This record gives sequence, C-alpha cells and structure tokens, in this order.
Amino acid sequence: MNTLNRITKIVCFLVLMCLPCMVNSQGELDKGWWENNIIVVEGHGLPPKNISDMSQARAWARRAALEEARDKLAAKIKDIYITANMTVSEDLASGEIDEEQFDNFVRDAEIKSERYGADNSCIIAITVPVYGGGDSIASLTFKPVEKEDFPKPYDTSSKAKGNYTGLIIDCGDLELNPVLAPTINNADNKSIYSYKNLEYEKVVANGMISYVKEDKQQKDNKPLLLTLGKLNLNNFIFNHAYAAKNNKSRAGDNPLVIKAKVVSDNNSTPVISASDADRILIENQASHFLDEGSVVFVSHKVGGVRI
Repeated sequence: MNTLNRITKIVCFLVLMCLPCMVNSQGELDKGWWENNIIVVEGHGLPPKNISDMSQARAWARRAALEEARDKLAAKIKDIYITANMTVSEDLASGEIDEEQFDNFVRDAEIKSERYGADNSCIIAITVPVYGGGDSIASLTFKPVEKEDFPKPYDTSSKAKGNYTGLIIDCGDLELNPVLAPTINNADNKSIYSYKNLEYEKVVANGMISYVKEDKQQKDNKPLLLTLGKLNLNNFIFNHAYAAKNNKSRAGDNPLVIKAKVVSDNNSTPVISASDADRILIENQASHFLDEGSVVFVSHKVGGVRI
C-alpha cells in the first residue's frame, strides 16, 4: 500500500510539473495577435497507413502537418483587421496586398516546434511576428504614405508640462476591437492620431500602439491599492496595465492617462473629449510621444467578436 501511495505521489508530481508547459503552449495558441504581437498555430498530420518505414511515415506526417499549419496561419492572418472596416482578406481581394507575396510569407513562417507520436503522427507549430521588419505581418499590410503633421489643438492657451513619456487611453468597460492601424478621435470625430502621422519604418518595426486587457476585479480595488501603495491615479493605471506586459512599458514611466468617452468604428476607435484631445496634442508638441508610437489602449474587454 505504501508503495502504491508513493507511485501515485510521483505520478501526480510529474503531471503537475508538466501542466504549466501544457497550459502555456495552449495559451499561446489561443492568444490574439495583439497580446504578444505574434501568431502561433499548430498543424496535425498522420502518415499513410500503407507505409511501414518509420522515417518515411514521419516525413509524410510532417508534410501533412506543415500544410495544415500553413492553411490555419493564412486564415488567421486574413481575419486580422487592418483598419476598423478593412481586413487582410479584403486587401488581398482588392490587390492592395500582393497574393504571391502573401503566400510566400506564410510558406516562410518559422517552425516553432515539432513533435511525433508513437503512431508516427506529427504536430508542428509555426509562428510569424506581427511587427518587426520585412518578415512581419506589418510589412505586408502597411504601405509608405506621405507623412502629415499632427493636427493643431483648438485651444492653444495651455502650456505643456513637457515631461510625459507616453499616452495611455483608458477605455474602462468599453469593448475594444484591436486593429493594426487604429486612430484616436476627438469629440468632433476627427482623428488626432493615425497612421498618416507616423513614420512608415517605425510602424512596421513596432506598430502604432499596444493593447492591454486589464483585470476588472483588480482595478476595482484601486482605492485600497492607492491608499496602501501611496500611488496616484496615473501611476496606478500604468503599473497595473503593464503587469501583464512583463513590466516593459511602451508608454514609459510617466504616461499621460486619458479616459475614453466612447468607442466608435466597430469598437476600434477611442473617442475622447475636445479638452483631452487638446491636452494630448499640446503635450506631444513638447515630448513627441505620439511621434514615437508610445501609445497604449487599456480595456477590460479587448478582442471582442465582430458581427
């Protein structure tokens, strides 16, 4: 009986040791493109039943798994929204994205892992980056455009503090659908931040913004946390938002935090007040955080399902 108990404990220990790896692997597959700025998919392949040679069987299974993974990857990329109303699939259909270039991009996806079963079946995981240069999804979807200056603030009487390192748009409970080329609109529904205001190379390398899905339950405890930690509102939102991003801040250590009033354009465009829009534009004239794409959208509901 003691021997059985020891064996049971050992098995349970091994299962618990393996569980985090299993969860992490599955979690990575389930994440949206905006969470880690990568896409990971798996393909499964079986060998033909009439092949007995193990090496040949695995070669056939690998080929089938890789083909399925590439099909899944292509489908996932095509579903990404470039703007509020335009998907990669639609840009392919219109010719804005070259179909041959797209096919080559999918074919050249990095093999992240491959493993084989006792039946010589194969599972292959492949991955592509969303941003990062010529081998990224951004390189397919963004085209160089003539850069435009940021709009002028309506009220020019205010002075900039000049020490903000970035911008966080707090969307709270508003549902937020990620897009590759988002905008921030003022109360007149005019954009104060869009792709046309940025340098092409910077957008392809780093994107325009980061999305952070914030835990509502933890944020609802804000007053207690603020009291215990002696944090101001800006620092609280900043610190909490980036706990999920391995403490690496796109918006820097002193971000300007602005509350979105509504979200428009299929829940992809935060709309802010006229005074907040002016404040952002005035501060950007001094600190240029918009020029660098040091922008973060935070919401409790990121990645909703479009209808």
